[in-house]
Amino acid sequence: MELFHFDIETTGAHPDYDTFKLEDERGAKLFESIERIYIDELKLKFPMHIKEWKAIIEPTDENLSNYYSHDGIKHYLQQHKNKLIDTTTFFKPEVHYGRDQKLPSLILHFYQVKYDGKLNINNSYGFVNKCSIHYKDMKQLTPDRKQNLIQNGINVNWIRNIPLFPAEQIKFDNQDTIMDFRFQELNKSNFSDEI
Repeated sequence: MELFHFDIETTGAHPDYDTFKLEDERGAKLFESIERIYIDELKLKFPMHIKEWKAIIEPTDENLSNYYSHDGIKHYLQQHKNKLIDTTTFFKPEVHYGRDQKLPSLILHFYQVKYDGKLNINNSYGFVNKCSIHYKDMKQLTPDRKQNLIQNGINVNWIRNIPLFPAEQIKFDNQDTIMDFRFQELNKSNFSDEI
């Protein structure tokens, strides 16, 4: 199916975002444009500085059962809310397979908006560029890796779609409970049908 000459049905068929960019440059630019529109809608003040950090979640038995899902990521962020409440912080997940690693690590990239120090992000283009994750492993989901994910109860489609998630703002309600992520919620149907 095409939408304005973009093949929207094959977007998730690529093994990773870098392959998507190589094989469907126009489609990748559409995704980047959507991400910029999302940032523009938030009415952030530019110029800004972004403080970056990351959390690496290794594929231990405990982490696999607690964090390797859409709701598991929300649970992880809720556990670390003290660093996030009353800030303007975005996050973007990454799937990373280390050398000879049968299951991936999840890397949560955090981008906290600051207005002190060097103000080097001047617009939504700069923001989206700063939050881009470049995958080095062009063959993330080999048949063996898919089988390992399935055997460990991890949703293959969720893992496959992670590179397509935009950086999303972490928000809390009045009870300091993490709120749903707009774009991940919209895409739940893309990863709800396969373990």
